[in-house]
Amino acid sequence: MSNTFLLEPDIIAAAENVMPDLNNDLILAKNFLKQQSAATGDSLYDHLVDVVQKILSQKPPDVVDNFEHYSWEVKQEKFRPNFDLLNDIYLSPPQLATVRSMEEMFRLVASKATKLDDLGEEEQELDLEEDNYKPKIQDLIDHNYYFREAGYGLPASECYTVYIAMIMLGIKEPVSSVRFFGKIFGTKANYYVAETDLTIDELDKRIREFELKDMPGEGEGMDEAGSPPVEEQAEVMPEGEEKEEVPKEPVPPKLPPEPQSTWQAPAPIPVERPGQGVNKKVYWVCNRPGEQWICLPDIKPDHIRVARLSVRCMTGDLESEVITFPPFDGVEKHYLRAQIARIAASTSISPQGFFTYGSGEEEEDLNLEEGGGDMEFNPNPYYQGHTLKDLVDSNLTYWVHHGRHILKQGRTLWWNPNAGMDEAIEEEEDEGPPPAEPEVGPSLFTALAEDDRIEGLSAWSTRVSSTLCPDRALAVIRSNLWPGAVAYASTGKKSDCMYVGWGLKFQPPNFSPLQLPLPQDEYPIGPEVMEMADPTFADEEAYRIAHLPPPPPPEIMGEGEGGFGEEVEEED
Repeated sequence: MSNTFLLEPDIIAAAENVMPDLNNDLILAKNFLKQQSAATGDSLYDHLVDVVQKILSQKPPDVVDNFEHYSWEVKQEKFRPNFDLLNDIYLSPPQLATVRSMEEMFRLVASKATKLDDLGEEEQELDLEEDNYKPKIQDLIDHNYYFREAGYGLPASECYTVYIAMIMLGIKEPVSSVRFFGKIFGTKANYYVAETDLTIDELDKRIREFELKDMPGEGEGMDEAGSPPVEEQAEVMPEGEEKEEVPKEPVPPKLPPEPQSTWQAPAPIPVERPGQGVNKKVYWVCNRPGEQWICLPDIKPDHIRVARLSVRCMTGDLESEVITFPPFDGVEKHYLRAQIARIAASTSISPQGFFTYGSGEEEEDLNLEEGGGDMEFNPNPYYQGHTLKDLVDSNLTYWVHHGRHILKQGRTLWWNPNAGMDEAIEEEEDEGPPPAEPEVGPSLFTALAEDDRIEGLSAWSTRVSSTLCPDRALAVIRSNLWPGAVAYASTGKKSDCMYVGWGLKFQPPNFSPLQLPLPQDEYPIGPEVMEMADPTFADEEAYRIAHLPPPPPPEIMGEGEGGFGEEVEEED
């Protein structure tokens, strides 16, 4: 039975006669929605107003599906204080700066390419003549494909950006050729290294600056005012004036003579000029593709000498301090340049016959008798390649070095330390020093088979990139002395080398830094500087008694002693 039959007939008639009041119902409903929560003090009416306002201002799609999400966002925003200033601040991601630098690089290269495409052939030649050079850029994408086939190389996206960065380097800087040397890892940032040759004008300019800097200044032995040193100036007194007498000072106590150092610094080894020896190539580095390329300074022999005696990882900051022993005269950019020179000298390899001697210099100018030469070499146009069996042979007779060997002096051309001595001293065998024997290193294009072994291990390891496709396989050779140095060669005319590593040389035993020299004696051992025990009281008393003055001698009485007085008395 329904509840309608339970109601009395009067109540039913009264309810049917009452008309609904819309305004009253609306006010009652609004007051109900404005009831505040005891926990937060908010009301449902205010919350719905905020949600509707947010939806109408943003106008998102699929409001019905995301209504609960907007309601939660409105509640979450109320928990933030009004004085939170970081509410509307946009924080850019760290990759944005890299993207902007790459975009600028892409626009620069694209504008240069569009400019050349719009010009005709004659206009392009005129434009290139105005720029005086058209740099030769290495096809890194093609070479990286073969490195990837061999299991090494750079990722495709990274290789493309590095290639565009090399094109930007050729546009901005006065270089005639650009080659990707490799990538050196660092603790904070990495280095991308590009190997370049300067244009003729830029090379001549740097040579002139080098000669002016190393040219001895005129007027040696003169002070800043142009007068001789103070020690050599004779005291000239005007005529008629006498030198004033200076009061004599008390004579100080006699001390042992001060020790005089007999050490003489060795003659500094001269730096090889730009375009010669270890400074034959110019290297540029950057931390990321798209950033500005920074030119590394020329290397000094002392930098290579100290770099050989120390082990240090790169940081990624070219101006960071290098703390080693022996002390390194420079910052990280000099140390990085020294390591690049060592790596290039040891790991620049190619198949036999891939390069040939050029006609850059004559044999008379090479000074072969004085420790080697700096001959030019160019790609051999008649190179036909070797078989895969010969390239992967463990004897390594088909691979040669085309990097210039660095001597112990830190140079590729030997420097005679006795070259600047007087002829008279050189002629006298007794007084002059013995003639220095020239240091000779391995010649250019020396086979890898002559490299020294490392603890019984070969300096190089060879393998085939693929045994399933012999027709498309490559010969891969990896350095065990400098981990990260790799080269490849195909049966055709393709070959290249690359370095990707930490810039550290492999050392079989643990690295032991050079020990500090023993301290020298400040004074020669003698009684003046020897430590002695303090004397005791008995010793002092014995010393005092031993050094007492002698007693006076007794008076000697003669025969007539006292007789003179008696005679006087008798006379009296």
